[in-house]
Amino acid sequence: MGQVLSFVRKRVLGKLFNYTKNCFCPQGKEREDPNENCSQCISIPELSDTSSDSETDSSFKLHQNVTSACIDIVEENRQGSAYHVLEVGAQERWIRHYCSFHKILLVGEGDFSFSASLAKAFGSATNMVATSLDSRGFLFRNYKKAMSNIHELRTRGCRILHGVDATEMANHYSLGGIKFDRVIYNFPHAGFYSDEPGESQKRRHQLLISLFFKNAKVMIDESGEIHVTHKSNAFFLGWNLRGLASAVGLRLIEEVPFNFTDYPGYRTKYGFGGDKNFNCNPSKTYKFGLFPRPVASSSNPTLNPNTKNRKS
Repeated sequence: MGQVLSFVRKRVLGKLFNYTKNCFCPQGKEREDPNENCSQCISIPELSDTSSDSETDSSFKLHQNVTSACIDIVEENRQGSAYHVLEVGAQERWIRHYCSFHKILLVGEGDFSFSASLAKAFGSATNMVATSLDSRGFLFRNYKKAMSNIHELRTRGCRILHGVDATEMANHYSLGGIKFDRVIYNFPHAGFYSDEPGESQKRRHQLLISLFFKNAKVMIDESGEIHVTHKSNAFFLGWNLRGLASAVGLRLIEEVPFNFTDYPGYRTKYGFGGDKNFNCNPSKTYKFGLFPRPVASSSNPTLNPNTKNRKS
């Protein structure tokens, strides 16, 4: 039986690979290096090495090859699209600001060590969706512990999604319609280019965060919170998270010091490859939420629909 399943799986993957290659490679040519990105393979916009000074350019894009894209599709289909339901009688557990009863969306995960830390603390991750911009193949090649962290999450019931752009995630087919209690984005960064002027870099980072806020705002419920952990010194202070949040209609709830040792196993990884940890001190977790809705008052005739307007 196992051999039959293996044979069927190989046939399905083979057909899926050929179909994808034919769809996205109109010229039909084969690449000499299967791991090399073909400029005509995937029409998803890419985060290129050339930066733009335009504040209206919202193209934050991903590097993804056809093979890893196929693997991601298969993994997604295997998990299904339904959100997991907490087990009846499950025990409430906390780790810092996060509870096992919260519906949690994690954005921009590197090697998935932060989400794995939450899952271990909760004992179950059926309340969590953990996402990365990078493909599964990219993570496998660049982060030594990514696959073991992902396996840890899967065994605890977490949904894993790859190729999720934080600037467009509200329209993602697997995330649309779900309201979360917490949306977490640790150390957002739009890339570093040594030859780019500092002011231009800052605007790129601000655009990333602003678009993330716009998406996250429609993905939380009325009492939900958006958490951004961010370095709180020098160049990073100029990003002005408070102002960016306020501009899209979010309020600052509080800001608290961040210590990565509060999350056992968490490692702060550089983005865009490389398995080194960066120094995240000093940092803060900024918590944002929706503004409360105005409540109609019986003493104010303009807010009370049952009160008729009278001439004095």
